Amino acid sequence: MNTTPDTAITLIFSYKVHDEALFQSYLEKVLPVTEADEPYMLAYEIFQNDEGVYTQREVYADGDALAKHFDLTTDGQKDWAAATEILSLTALGNPPADWFTTHQIPSNAAFARFRAVAR
Repeated sequence: MNTTPDTAITLIFSYKVHDEALFQSYLEKVLPVTEADEPYMLAYEIFQNDEGVYTQREVYADGDALAKHFDLTTDGQKDWAAATEILSLTALGNPPADWFTTHQIPSNAAFARFRAVAR
């Protein structure tokens, strides 16, 4: 059974951390809010490889959920931006067009759903 709605937006991005203290501040500010107050956040996962590169996967129910997350976690997002260097970003689904310009993300990072098999 497919539990991800067709309106879902998935962000997958890789980055390096340059300021560990600010990164920890980001985690302390964002993770509790995301867990307690964001039921529209369907997944929030952070992975790290042996070389210290992080890959993060976030799944939002829709574009409104994406906007709400950034509104609720603004302070943490500032810490993340100051602490990290983004290496790549892919947006799957249909994020609001202004999201790319607001967050200075190249629009070619977005991929609309072409085909899918849902279970």
